Amino acid sequence: MTHPDHGAVPPTPGCPAHPDRVRLTSEAMDGTPASLYEQWRKEHGPVVPVELDGGVPAYLVIGHRTLQEVCADERLFTPDSREWTDLREGRVAADWPLLPQVIYQQGSTRFLTGAEHRRLRGILTSGLSQFEASAARRYTEWVAGRLIDRFAPSGRADVIADYAAPLPLLVMLRLLGLPHETGEQLLPAIFRLLEGGQDAHHANDEIMDILGRLVTQRRARPERDLVSWLIHGPVEPRPPLTDAEARALAWLTVMAGAGGTTGWIANSVERLVSDETLHSLYLAGRTTVSEIMNDTHWSNPAVHNVLGRFPLEDVRLGKCGIPRGALLILGLAGANADPLVHTDDIKHTLTNEAHFAFGAGPHECPMAAQRLARVVGQTAVERLLARCRSLRLQDDASVQHGGSIIVRQLTSLRVTFTASTLAPAHPAASDTALGDTSRSAHYLFPPRMLTQLTSHATR
Repeated sequence: MTHPDHGAVPPTPGCPAHPDRVRLTSEAMDGTPASLYEQWRKEHGPVVPVELDGGVPAYLVIGHRTLQEVCADERLFTPDSREWTDLREGRVAADWPLLPQVIYQQGSTRFLTGAEHRRLRGILTSGLSQFEASAARRYTEWVAGRLIDRFAPSGRADVIADYAAPLPLLVMLRLLGLPHETGEQLLPAIFRLLEGGQDAHHANDEIMDILGRLVTQRRARPERDLVSWLIHGPVEPRPPLTDAEARALAWLTVMAGAGGTTGWIANSVERLVSDETLHSLYLAGRTTVSEIMNDTHWSNPAVHNVLGRFPLEDVRLGKCGIPRGALLILGLAGANADPLVHTDDIKHTLTNEAHFAFGAGPHECPMAAQRLARVVGQTAVERLLARCRSLRLQDDASVQHGGSIIVRQLTSLRVTFTASTLAPAHPAASDTALGDTSRSAHYLFPPRMLTQLTSHATR
């Protein structure tokens, strides 16, 4: 594996001191990003000098090995955006739509390194490790059944609005301990933030307000949920989490869990209904939902790009001389498409899960979070295929994309299928957008969890 050359670097043509940066916009992501990455790789190599909306300069890392190096070396590439020179020197507008994705937040693991990062990550991992996979699967099946009951008799659905968007959020509500009615406010706020539009700042404030109220409630009285564990869990030795730290960990969980899993479900279903050969292989038992979803992580991950990393000294990556404090963008989808990863002499050295859909390095999603995402995502797709037979696109305009440079988001996926003549599995299902899951007796955590929390909280 090669390593970046450290030290002072003279300007390189096409890099910081030159104006010919590639424009990286949400409009560009609406097309076919794979062809863009291929073109940029030929012209610039593993690191592409780009300009974001608002005239913000950055460097998009699309080389698989280079991205691994950047993510792994926190002594050189910090996630702490207080090191971002353009922001520190006032060259980034305060209302820049993507700022909530990168601005430093006190107590957030996204911006920390070293012992403090390990402390907070350890607490989150401890909490996520308490959930029971079988319980999560049962609850996901229960929610999936209620949602499918609402559209199964008609023989048509918008997979995004009717299923892929609400389902993971309902699981996240149960995981965190948020009431059902909060989801009606939280779901649109999450996607407004991910889209990075003019309303992104307000959406982030809404999410933070919801989670802040939850933290206050659970500090006073723990329940059988993740936020209660973050505050009261018997994880020793450690100083207790502050409200800001607990809220930041909850923010990270709901954004990755609801936003990321929605994209994973949607992209997997799109592949199945758009690729007749793949669908035939699945029906013939020659491939599984798990294999299809893992391959979707490679070809079309839910999150395409992540802002950012910041070099702590001048550095050369690929053909680019990059100054200290520049903004790096982790090009997850671009790195997944790197031809070097897919050559025959390298394939055998990589596992089939060497993609970057869950990140890489010390900030890779905890294994417990990955396990929950797989349980929810795979169960959701399996239940949809089991209940909605002969699934196919409704028409040529059935697939609609939106989103931003961060997520290439499916906004609509209209399908038809053989209408169900069976009575709904849940005849009392609510007519609201999310379905009323507040009456479910399913919990993601075992009964002993509440005993542990209450006994620890009263010490």
